[in-house]
Amino acid sequence: MIRFGIMGAGSIAHAMLTTLSHMKEAEAYGVASRSLEKAEAYREQYQLKKAYGSYEEMVQDEAIDVVYIATPHSFHFEQAKLCLKHGKHVLCEKAFTANAEQTEQLIQLAKQKGLFLGEAMWTRFMPLIQKLKEIIEKKTIGDVLSMTANLNFPMLHKERLVKPELAGGALLDVGIYPLTMASIVMGDDIEKVVATGVLSESGVDLMGQYTLIYKDGKMADLNSGMCAFSDGNAVINGTGGIITVEGTNCPRAMKVWDHSWNLIMDLKAEDVATYEAEQGLTGYEYEVLACVKAIEAGKTEFREMPLSQTKKMMELMDEIRRQLGVRYPFE
Repeated sequence: MIRFGIMGAGSIAHAMLTTLSHMKEAEAYGVASRSLEKAEAYREQYQLKKAYGSYEEMVQDEAIDVVYIATPHSFHFEQAKLCLKHGKHVLCEKAFTANAEQTEQLIQLAKQKGLFLGEAMWTRFMPLIQKLKEIIEKKTIGDVLSMTANLNFPMLHKERLVKPELAGGALLDVGIYPLTMASIVMGDDIEKVVATGVLSESGVDLMGQYTLIYKDGKMADLNSGMCAFSDGNAVINGTGGIITVEGTNCPRAMKVWDHSWNLIMDLKAEDVATYEAEQGLTGYEYEVLACVKAIEAGKTEFREMPLSQTKKMMELMDEIRRQLGVRYPFE
């Protein structure tokens, strides 16, 4: 049984603990917080074995096999490094780190230690995404030439998102999801990136528009922000039809029009194939299962999302931030 230690005691930690409490393949063993009182509350709520009042205390516990890092992304680099140096496998929430340089350092450290290291980008592990990839590979809608995807929420009240020293801004928090959807659909052979956006007075990105031009002539038009709501959906355009995905970050449903058409109004109900997401636990169970399988098989990274993929995404976001003029004080 793989034993998980949860680093951090926020909303994402709640989601992961809820998930693990209903799984037989892994065990939530303990939770660490800078507040022992908060960690104890989590221990009691989820009937965990241990509560730790510091992250250092948890990584020294030999009972922990893998640490799930559920803290803000500005802390991921140092905390993942702490875990790896103490011999712990690491499953780290997105965004994996603040920049590609930090990601590369963690990859090299994990290789030196022979430990598993992976990014908990839940979208990539969901069954509906696997179905989407299958439909695209079969060319059900012909050749995919363009797509749009967006994700926006009003989040200006969150301190971690408005402070540059905490790697704030919309890109690393929600922009990573439309970029991930584009990567899943279009691949990563990008020829040109064009990014525009609106920055706050403190210098973090409030809203961003990212156009990706691929070497084979395809294009993705992506949008993210933390000032207002958007529909949070994706539309994939092919030579023989379209696919709409409800939920760019957490796909809930997908509709496929798989025939040639001229006007959208000509479409009939029978022309549409609808796919619904499986009724699972929370959506986090798929990445947990992939993590457990990898570790049990002696693997040091995900098959579904290798570390090279994580680094490519960090490099892409570095370039977008460069074009937007967003730089963190610690860089």
